[in-house]
Amino acid sequence: MEPIAVTVRGEGRWVLIHRCTNCGRLRLNKTAGDDNVLLLMRLAALPLTMPFVPFAPDPEPSGNGNRRKPRGRKNATALREE
Repeated sequence: MEPIAVTVRGEGRWVLIHRCTNCGRLRLNKTAGDDNVLLLMRLAALPLTMPFVPFAPDPEPSGNGNRRKPRGRKNATALREE
């Protein structure tokens, strides 16, 4: 498990968000009074320095080619001609 973010719940309680390094599952863990406040602040400021926080592991390409292609939209002139 690796800490990836901090969130705040009701009454100002800080909660750590951990991600499993094996399966990618997210878990929440309450902070304790003896937790290092400096490390918590660094983790809380991380989205400001690095906007994308990977909450999910990068998807592996399946290679099966079953991706849906977006349907094309008719433009305004084509709609008027019909």
